[in-house]
Amino acid sequence: MNKQSMRSWQQGLGLAICALSAATLVACGGGGGSSATPEVAPAAPPPTATITSTLTLIEGTITGFGSVVIDGVRYKDDGTKVEIGDNPELKKLATLGDLRTGMRVQGELKDGVLQNLLVNFALVGTVSAVDPAAGTISVFGQTIKITSAGQLPTVFDGFSNLSQLLVGDLIKVAGSVAADGGITATRIERKLKEGGELYRLSGPVQTLDATAKRFALGGNSSVTVDYAKAKVLPEGAVIENGKLVSVVANAAPVQSGGQTLLTASAVEVKSRQIPDAKELSIGGQINDFKSLASLRIGDVQVDASSAELKEGTVLADLVNGAQAYAKGSLTAGVLKAASLKVFKPETALKAMLIGQVTDFVSIANFKLRGTDVDASQANFSKGKAADLATGAWVSISGQLTASGVLAKTVEILPPPADKPARLEGAISGVDLATKRFSLLGTTVQWSDTTKLNPSNISLANLANGVVLVVEGSYSEASGVFSATGVKLINTTGVVKTVGFSGIAFEVTTTGFKVGSNTVLLGKDIKFEPTGTTLADLKNGARVGVKATLINVDGKATLTATQIEVQKPEKDSEGAEYVYLSGLIADFVSSADFKIGSQKVDASGSGVEFIDGDAAKLANGLKIEIKGSVSKAGVLIAKRVHFMPG
Repeated sequence: MNKQSMRSWQQGLGLAICALSAATLVACGGGGGSSATPEVAPAAPPPTATITSTLTLIEGTITGFGSVVIDGVRYKDDGTKVEIGDNPELKKLATLGDLRTGMRVQGELKDGVLQNLLVNFALVGTVSAVDPAAGTISVFGQTIKITSAGQLPTVFDGFSNLSQLLVGDLIKVAGSVAADGGITATRIERKLKEGGELYRLSGPVQTLDATAKRFALGGNSSVTVDYAKAKVLPEGAVIENGKLVSVVANAAPVQSGGQTLLTASAVEVKSRQIPDAKELSIGGQINDFKSLASLRIGDVQVDASSAELKEGTVLADLVNGAQAYAKGSLTAGVLKAASLKVFKPETALKAMLIGQVTDFVSIANFKLRGTDVDASQANFSKGKAADLATGAWVSISGQLTASGVLAKTVEILPPPADKPARLEGAISGVDLATKRFSLLGTTVQWSDTTKLNPSNISLANLANGVVLVVEGSYSEASGVFSATGVKLINTTGVVKTVGFSGIAFEVTTTGFKVGSNTVLLGKDIKFEPTGTTLADLKNGARVGVKATLINVDGKATLTATQIEVQKPEKDSEGAEYVYLSGLIADFVSSADFKIGSQKVDASGSGVEFIDGDAAKLANGLKIEIKGSVSKAGVLIAKRVHFMPG
């Protein structure tokens, strides 16, 4: 399939991708220490996509990372280019770190590697009504259904429950649009109104008046669409009754001539715009089910009359609302399924995360590839709870929830073998006789040639609980990390500082929340950029936070010392800057390193470094980057901020 065909497919479906932020991709295995809970067999990793020499199209929901996991299948993401399709005429280049769980994804797979991913949302608009009891939200006359439990619950960002949403809040909704216009959300993000928003509604065309160039949307009895001045995409598409479309507008609907009128700037026709493909996989909710020969999964029409029903699926499982996954070939807009399965309790989708821990506050509150994780109820198949800390390599299997992932099993992994690495944290299991200790679940070996910082310290009297930074490399053969350098950070009992970013909500005069973090407002907070005040801290604002972390009565308490309100900015070419945070991996030089799978270049002469310089860049350090994405998919840094824990 050529690039034009891929673009046509992307434009035709306009599906939403998921995403989480990036962290290091590692192989499963290794780990040390005894389990804090009874040992269990590690969960089976998600199946990896079969490598073929042909292009394969995929559509589904992201359920994990390490690399990207879509509907339970893991796809390599090295070099994957990401776009966000808010503006169908000018898609925004993004990073792998912009991906989050719950997003709907449309992508192209070649030789087992994702080539392109397109992020779109089914709806963008302001809330007009919220019904927490019914689990619904109304936006511009369209009803969004929330799934609170089950295999694929709706993921919330910028709020933690429906009761926190207010009339007038701006939200972006990812999910499947049914043939009747109903939207079942897989992800909802609350956004701060910045001006210049593009609004979006989706659904089947109804009561088309081609002369007046107006139509209604199925499932929406309130809004009439005026497309007289709109671009119809993709080029050559025709608006017809019954066709699924996404309507994009520069302004919210207004009252005009007794109607609520949405003036469209673009209409994306989804139905029957997908080019024929020998291989297509589709995951999502079943809707418009008539028979095995006629149903929809997500936005794709499916004929499963000849499909092999997989993993215990029976005909009775095929009902509207069930989560399903089909593979086959696409002809004239219809997927002829070769296989079909419905995710049932015994075959339910599992959230899978593999990478390095960041933003560690407690075992019940840390991040992995940008996803909030609660491992307080998890069984440890390798390693123990005490090994969890910022920088630890782990593999987690669990259940996707509205706020992140509830871990069921945790496996502590060793660092990548035979690569320069950096470990930091409190040590345990000190054995002075063998010159070994344990750090982040990994056995560390030092020797007389290990460089010490400061040079006058002695490792002969190391004690459990001392915080060190260790540089060296891990040998898979010996299972030991050989230390080339050891730096003493502190002894026990000091206040720890952590840094994290996300969408603020529940903002009050005394504090706010970001993801799973409850943050208190300190007395002498430094606000950035210059001129920013407490008044700029609002629900839906994206923020970067530095905070002290102390334990009070056994409970972790975060108190902000610095808050950056990250307002939209554009580079010299008019592209909006993106933000990416995580731990450095695969460091070669300032022009060549990764945060997770995302390639980064921070070698430019105009790069602003905060709390460090280019010489400080090294594997394992946590940084936050502001920059723009090149056409080659590389994040070109404008600013590099070295962040604590």
